[in-house]
Amino acid sequence: MPEKKGETVILLHGILRSKMDMYPITKYLEGKGYDTLNILYPSRQQSLEELTNFIHEKIQTTDHCLENKELHFVTHSMGSLIARYYITIHKPENLGKVVMLGPPNTGSEFADFLSETKIIAPLFKHIYGPAGQQLRTDYTHIDKDITYPLGVIAGNMSINPLAPWVLPGEHDGIVPVERTKIEGMTDHIVVQATHSFMMFNPKVMGQIHHFLEYNKFKTIDQN
Repeated sequence: MPEKKGETVILLHGILRSKMDMYPITKYLEGKGYDTLNILYPSRQQSLEELTNFIHEKIQTTDHCLENKELHFVTHSMGSLIARYYITIHKPENLGKVVMLGPPNTGSEFADFLSETKIIAPLFKHIYGPAGQQLRTDYTHIDKDITYPLGVIAGNMSINPLAPWVLPGEHDGIVPVERTKIEGMTDHIVVQATHSFMMFNPKVMGQIHHFLEYNKFKTIDQN
C-alpha cells in the first residue's frame, strides 16, 4: 500500500456525467497515496452558483477535507467552472493545486450552436438545465480569479461529427483548445484525447499526477 500523503483530491465530473466517470482517476490517485472525495452533484438541475453551494456542503461534511490537509481539485469540463466558483467564493485556506480536463473556461461554441439553433434550443435547455446556458461563449463568469497553481489539460481528438462545422481550430469535439486556456494558469498541455473519454486516458492520469507532484506537466516526449 502506498504511504498516505495527508492530501485530499476533490474530483468533480462534467455536465450530464456522474462520479463514475471520475472513478478511474480516483482509484489511480488513491494508488499514489492521495485521499479522494469524488462528488456526485445534480449537474442538470441547478445553476453554477447553486452547484457551488451544493459542493461546499459536501466538502464541509467530510473528514477527508480537514483544515490541516492540503486540498487539491481534479475536474472535468463544467466541473472546472464549479471549482473556480468554489475557490473564489469560499477561499479554502488549505487549497493546494487544481488540474482541469477539457474545461470550457471561456465557454464553447458548441453550447452557442445548441442554444441558438431554433429546432434544437428547447431540447438543449431541457436536457442541460440552467448550468448549460452558462456554457456559452458570451456568458460572463468571475474574472481574474486564478491565483493558485492551475494545470489545464486539453484534448485534440474528436468523435463528434458536428464539431468540424461548429468549433474553430484545434478541439476535443466539445471545447476548442483555445477556450480551455485562462489567464493566470500555471501550465497547459494538449494531449491526444477526446472530451468525453479523456478521464479514462492513462496519459492524462499520468499528467494529473505529475502536476500535483511538481506543479508542471511532463513534456510530450516524457509521456
